[in-house]
Amino acid sequence: MLAEIERVIAWDAQGLVRWPSPPNMNMRDRYENHYHLKACILDEISVAGFRLVSHNATDETSQDATRFVVLVDVESSRPLAFVDETWTYAQRTVASIVMAARRLAREDAGTLALVGAGRLATTALEYYTRLFKLREVRIASRRPETRAALAAKASEKYGIDARAAENIESAVRGADLILTATNSAAAMLEESWVAPGAVVATLDSAEPGRDLVEKADLFVVDSREQLKKELTELFGAEAPGWIDATVAEVVSGKHPGRTSAAQRVLIVTQGMASQDVALANLAYQRALERGLGQPMAAALPDD
Repeated sequence: MLAEIERVIAWDAQGLVRWPSPPNMNMRDRYENHYHLKACILDEISVAGFRLVSHNATDETSQDATRFVVLVDVESSRPLAFVDETWTYAQRTVASIVMAARRLAREDAGTLALVGAGRLATTALEYYTRLFKLREVRIASRRPETRAALAAKASEKYGIDARAAENIESAVRGADLILTATNSAAAMLEESWVAPGAVVATLDSAEPGRDLVEKADLFVVDSREQLKKELTELFGAEAPGWIDATVAEVVSGKHPGRTSAAQRVLIVTQGMASQDVALANLAYQRALERGLGQPMAAALPDD
């Protein structure tokens, strides 16, 4: 997952990903459910992908959400596969942001604060343990039982000193690494809680709060264009100008990333369709190798 995400980010930086115009389609039905359609072409592997998502207005991460990627062979324009991305979505969402955090963190970063204890936070914990030598994990969530359960899992499965925090502030203060993974769509952090040198990673533009978004020493996103409207609506017309770099610019070396140990770094990523398509193609290739999946009926011959 990590290798594939890093590879497609590098392709994007090299101009090897083709994007549609407009970049996505969004709709809402009378029940306020959300529908999204995104697409791209990955020139390096000659695959086009169309990603369809529909979800309840209040819970984008629900297992009941519809998540499919349609893969198309570029040379023939014939369909390759319909891939259910329910599992890969959670993997991509956290793998991409934790990979970016690894690129921008201090070498000695070892204290992690998790804000949230649901599916994404649980998945993220595994990636953080793979990419960092964690010494301590602090977990804050709305319900005491969920944070206690995740702390117990961190201790038992990964052998890490983990504890459930009484509140977000006590989890975040002094942490080297911070991840917010909730569905609240509201500010979770106070700028004064974030220590010098920390890397804050978040999946929602609202969760860091205005002060941190504006005052972070290095503000990195996955797509300026994708976040422009959202940042403007949340924090004003000047907010998109606070962005210092994209993840692709850091990965490709076009931006130096962290330049001092004391810099506070903020990463906001919502995921790129190119990553979803690449991971769907990886799943498709693995399915072919293992004889998995359900074949589609062949097209009828011309009359």
